[in-house]
Amino acid sequence: MFSSTKAGHLAHILTTALVGQMASNELTPPDPDKIENYGHLIIQALVAIVTIWATVRKALQKPENVVKGPVVGVVTAPATAEPTVSTGTDGTE
Repeated sequence: MFSSTKAGHLAHILTTALVGQMASNELTPPDPDKIENYGHLIIQALVAIVTIWATVRKALQKPENVVKGPVVGVVTAPATAEPTVSTGTDGTE
């Protein structure tokens, strides 16, 4: 394979390990329960990697720029209105 590259080196190691594993098991098919367990482990590892990747990306993300523009539809009280003070009576006395 491409043993001069890192990917080729890793692929060579993996294929050698797989061939050695098959030879040591005398080419017998694995137990279905083991296949299922390995499948679950692989899926959990992938989910963990994606979760960690997303968390790191979010942490390193630049904050969004907030654009402040004119606000439309805001009702303001007139500046000449005096505040009303409640005395607790309804004024009918």
